[in-house]
Amino acid sequence: MNVLVKIAWRNVWSNPKRSVVMILAIAAGLCGGIFAAALASGLMEHRFATSIEQHISHIQIHNPDYITDNILSNNIEGYTALASELSGDENIIAFSPRMATEGMIASANITRGINIIGIYPEKEARVSGLDRNIVSGDYLVAEDRNRIVVGMSLAERQNLRPGSRVVLTFQQYDGELVAEAFRVAGIYQTGNSLWDENTVYINTADIIALAEGTEPVNEIAIIATDAEKAVVMSEEYSAKHTGLSVRSWQEIAPELSYLHGMAGIMLRIVLGIILLALAFGLVNTMLMAIFERASELGVLMAVGMGKRRIVSMIMLETAFLTFCGAVTGMAAGALLITLTGFTGIDLAVVGGDALNEFGFPSVVYPALSADFFRDLTILVVVTAIGTALYPALKAIRLNPAEAVKTI
Repeated sequence: MNVLVKIAWRNVWSNPKRSVVMILAIAAGLCGGIFAAALASGLMEHRFATSIEQHISHIQIHNPDYITDNILSNNIEGYTALASELSGDENIIAFSPRMATEGMIASANITRGINIIGIYPEKEARVSGLDRNIVSGDYLVAEDRNRIVVGMSLAERQNLRPGSRVVLTFQQYDGELVAEAFRVAGIYQTGNSLWDENTVYINTADIIALAEGTEPVNEIAIIATDAEKAVVMSEEYSAKHTGLSVRSWQEIAPELSYLHGMAGIMLRIVLGIILLALAFGLVNTMLMAIFERASELGVLMAVGMGKRRIVSMIMLETAFLTFCGAVTGMAAGALLITLTGFTGIDLAVVGGDALNEFGFPSVVYPALSADFFRDLTILVVVTAIGTALYPALKAIRLNPAEAVKTI
């Protein structure tokens, strides 16, 4: 077998130019495919992470009536006991009680509908990282009164800046409308411009004072230790608290679950197509090598080399070409991912800001999991075996007597 390996290796380099071109073609194809996959994967992973952290969280708890009618009176009964239970759950990193409702925001330029979320600033910061998303002005402080944080998209549309005055209007517990002036404390920006344009944050104490009632928490956002574990946790809490609506991120945003699952499948399909295209080139290269070496193969068969060893030799040659190209391409792809994974790639220069309209970040950090490279290795092995079969069959069908005459 060692002799056969040496013969196959020498045969690969009997025509170095052709072998180098084939290896580089495989390497370039795989490197490009890997990097494209890493870009798409990074985009999806960042979309998932920012959506979970900044917007929907892992689990949300509501009064069931709030899902269809998000008014203050549809609050969570028994919140104090529930909060104590959540605080003692080791699988929960943080949770934020909210008072969320719909209302109107009016400035000197325009009046429009808005989602108003009353928060406890410190708790909200641990869940959504809202304090880290402030790009102008200041974050809310619990002692502040009549201060508001608005999104960048809303600020641009309504010409707002820190210190600007706006008027919020929303329903009290009894359905009566209440209006109050607020000063913009800060402006935040997330990866979703639609969210930024339609959501504002104020202190919970302001809603309690204006709505003239007790503390009606109507939403609890929870960050768990793991996204998949959060799905199981939501089922457990839902079974335990039958009077509440407990939903995981998969139920709140099913498109995230779809993207999370389909992204990996699509990336592997794309790489499979690239490898299939490269396989045709590899088959062509091996067929040319066999026809050029017909006399050599005829001599080998004439002196007693069996068909099995001929097939093994051709398959080894194909494997050497494939694996040399694959290793080079995978190494180059991994290097590109490493170099760009820290700094990211800013797609804003080519219109990437439009991605924010759909909740995708304009700065992409390429990333791939170890599972992807494992699956790619399997695809490369399958490609090597598959492309070697036809040239090997052509080789063993040569007639030794006729092949020798081509010397």
